[in-house]
Amino acid sequence: MRTLILTAALVCTAGTASALCEDAWYLRNMAFDRAGYCFGSTLGKSVFDVACSTKSPTLDDWDQRMVSTHKQLEASYNCKINTKGRNLASSLIGKLDDVDLLPTLSQFESSCVGYTGAPVTMTSGIGMRDSYPIGTIKGGDRVNFRFESWEGFEFVETETAAGWIPEGSIPPDTCTAFAG
Repeated sequence: MRTLILTAALVCTAGTASALCEDAWYLRNMAFDRAGYCFGSTLGKSVFDVACSTKSPTLDDWDQRMVSTHKQLEASYNCKINTKGRNLASSLIGKLDDVDLLPTLSQFESSCVGYTGAPVTMTSGIGMRDSYPIGTIKGGDRVNFRFESWEGFEFVETETAAGWIPEGSIPPDTCTAFAG
């Protein structure tokens, strides 16, 4: 029995590290894509926009911090992404198209399973002045918390969307179960 539990834990950890690596690679390279970077790898060309303008993009301070953090995260997990392939299994693909401020992954995650509270609007950025609604957390949703908070806001992900919400908008008592 002890072997079964240890094996399950190792498989889960390996799967989690692989997902984290793919998401970190995707987020880091999405910043470059938005800055007009022309990808040379097969994976970069298949995942990102082919309309590009430079091999030397300039990133703003926000994106530069996010890229640096993800590079460190990828190094600490010894990430190896096959950039000669054409597929990436990141759960974030297609969810960040309307997000203005890309989030930074955390090494920790938790989930609200079966959200029971009032609808919560997810926005494209931090605060309401410079952002706009891009999704809604509804009853029954699973809400994943796996990104770093910033200035009173946190980035969350559901099965179909992702965006910024005010920190504390999803308290544990509004979840059927809270894991993490």
